[in-house]
Amino acid sequence: MAHSWLRVIARSYWHSLIIACFIWGGIGTFIIGLELVSVDFRMALQDSLLALGVALGGSVTSMSRSLRIQAGRWRYVVWLVAAGLIVTGAYGLTEAFQTNLYVFPGVLAILLAIGLLLLPLFTESHSLQDDGFWFWVVLLVYLLASIWWLYALNQPLEVNSVLQNSVPGIILVGHFLIITLIYICRDIVMDFYEAEREKNDALSRLQQSQQHYRSLFDHNPSAAFSLDISGRFTDLNKAGEDYLQLEKDSVMGMHYEYVLASSEITKVNMVFSKALQGEPMHYETTIMRKTGEKLVLAVSNIPMVEDGKVVGVFGIAQDITAAKQTHNELEQANDELQNFAAVASHDLQEPLRKIVRFGELLQQLELPEPERDYLERMISASRRMQQLIHEILELARLGKESLELQTVDLAQVMQSVLKEHEAKLSSIGATVNVRLTTTVTADPKLIKRVFDNLLTNAIKYSRKDKKLHIELYSQQIAADNLTVCFSDNGIGIDTQHQHSVFRPFKRLHSRSEIPGTGMGLAIVKKIVDLHHGDVVLSSQIGEGTTIKFTLPSSLN
Repeated sequence: MAHSWLRVIARSYWHSLIIACFIWGGIGTFIIGLELVSVDFRMALQDSLLALGVALGGSVTSMSRSLRIQAGRWRYVVWLVAAGLIVTGAYGLTEAFQTNLYVFPGVLAILLAIGLLLLPLFTESHSLQDDGFWFWVVLLVYLLASIWWLYALNQPLEVNSVLQNSVPGIILVGHFLIITLIYICRDIVMDFYEAEREKNDALSRLQQSQQHYRSLFDHNPSAAFSLDISGRFTDLNKAGEDYLQLEKDSVMGMHYEYVLASSEITKVNMVFSKALQGEPMHYETTIMRKTGEKLVLAVSNIPMVEDGKVVGVFGIAQDITAAKQTHNELEQANDELQNFAAVASHDLQEPLRKIVRFGELLQQLELPEPERDYLERMISASRRMQQLIHEILELARLGKESLELQTVDLAQVMQSVLKEHEAKLSSIGATVNVRLTTTVTADPKLIKRVFDNLLTNAIKYSRKDKKLHIELYSQQIAADNLTVCFSDNGIGIDTQHQHSVFRPFKRLHSRSEIPGTGMGLAIVKKIVDLHHGDVVLSSQIGEGTTIKFTLPSSLN
């Protein structure tokens, strides 16, 4: 606080000196220049101009923060100049009192020296206009005091009266000191009250913030709580009381282990330790209510930090018991459905295999043309049924097993797919331009299936009047995502069907036109979804199709 007062004193002194020098220099220049009074023997015209120069220089310094900063950096040089001015002023005053009381230059030198000594402390911004009414009061008092001083200057010297001859110098120094002290005291008082006002405003905002926090804490529909660094409850809201079926007072000071299911203690202890290290944690756990009922909660633990040090943990918990139960039921239903699909597929595949086998045996016999045509249609339909069952099972199995994540070279995977389709691509004269220069973390078998399905679709839906051309390239659009673009010049897809082609069994052409099961793009989308990516399609009839899918650069 003392250092702050010194800054206020420096600022107030300079503002007072600026006003004084403007008044002294302005009035002195006016009356001496027009020879309205005969004061040449005690104040010369160059003294008035010097005072105006000090006022102008002080105004520039007061308004320029950069100049004041430079003065602070070169403070020793500034203080050395101030010392020189003090010596010069003292010498001038000594000579003046021994001869003709020509004191103004010496007084001005010492006043300016004091200002230079205070200049490095003049760091607080404050303009004369900020004083408002006070500025005009000070200006008027300075003006009246200066008129009185100039009147005293105009009086002739008394040969034998040193006291009377010293009156102009006393008035000059006296009114400056008195007004400056009043100015400084006023600014210190105002600065004090301003600091108090800011302090009260800060306290008011703090209280308001605490009330908002308390309201948010108490009325939060989720359970909110806080723990000290030892893991004991220090606060709990109404929803937390309802979860535990305990009153807040009985929970305060209790360790969190007493409300957990015994199987959860080890896991939560590890999570709590990480939270104390400053790491926000999100997890699921199970608590025991007073009645013995178990609740499954989704909990977020946030470190409470004061002055850079963790002093506790704030937590929010939400009851997900019903959602967890529903999820478990769905998991069970999915497992049952998967088992049913496996059994059903086996039961369906077996008779289909026999139909196909017996059909192939019948083909070896000499049959009339109509019967042979019926037989071929039966075998073809059976094989399509086998393929459809196989792809349905593949789609159902996706996601049931964990991804085998590893670093995948996309170009290498695509080359493997191209080699498998090399004969077909050569037969239709297709060209493929591959520009995949990036690796991703993914399941290589599934990524290969994506490329295989896309290439198969491009071949099936190629134009008859134009050779197939495929462009496959990757783009690193975002730091954590890679976009793979697969573009062909095939027959294209109508705009109204572009959002539905990723649905299972969706076919846009009859089986006689283009064979297939309608499962290819559905499997592509499922695989990309499993990698937390996204698939978009753009196409025009007769122009071709572009499929873009994103993959995370790294996947945990």
